[in-house]
Amino acid sequence: MAWRLPLLLLAAAGAVFLFRPATVLEFENAGQGIVARYPVNTGDAFSITYQHSIYRQPVVEEFSVGPGGELVLTGVRSESGAVLEYFGFSDSRPFHAMNRPMRTIVFRVAMEGAQTLTLGGRRISFLGLGDPGDRITLRLADVSLATRGVGWAARQMRRM
Repeated sequence: MAWRLPLLLLAAAGAVFLFRPATVLEFENAGQGIVARYPVNTGDAFSITYQHSIYRQPVVEEFSVGPGGELVLTGVRSESGAVLEYFGFSDSRPFHAMNRPMRTIVFRVAMEGAQTLTLGGRRISFLGLGDPGDRITLRLADVSLATRGVGWAARQMRRM
């Protein structure tokens, strides 16, 4: 009987660990049923790099995880004056700081030279999220370790 209480407490602690939500960057391709999640903390920075569709020049949009559960566009970077003008910047400095909070961002996987997410030293191609032209929705979500584990297992099963 005395061994049940420690075992019960251990099980409860494990449940709290497994079901406590953590913040993730969530990329969803609803058309293909693909969801990718990457753990983040408030203040973490990440960027999306792509070729501008009109001017065919590289662009980096820099973001951070805001304290209120929002994605914050913190800056746009490009060496191309035409790209910067397209974004509405009146000078040709290669970096323009911003502070634009957003709840969701929608991307289309590029037809040529797909976008790349850079997060904590990792570079992840949007081609892993879908085919060119697919709609990808980016948002912050609170997801438990258990939910992330089920998603990981489902992805492994699809690869088989």
